[in-house]
Amino acid sequence: MKDFPEFMKSQRNRISSSQQNTEDIEGYFYEGADGSQMAFCTCHSDRESKMHKHDFDEYMVCISGQFTVFMNGQEYVLNPGDE
Repeated sequence: MKDFPEFMKSQRNRISSSQQNTEDIEGYFYEGADGSQMAFCTCHSDRESKMHKHDFDEYMVCISGQFTVFMNGQEYVLNPGDE
């Protein structure tokens, strides 16, 4: 998959760049009926995110390319299909 389908990219759900920890990321936010939240993000170029933390669990799945995340002092490299 090279990109998310158009129906997932509603401008009403677009995450403002001011709310992103990394430049050049296109993201869309959805909230489930049970209050759960999900974001779909596309990185358009190699970038390094600002260090940050959340008060909630965060799960990632790499769809294409490669994603390296540093969590709790450890490096994890995600490839397509990795969780």
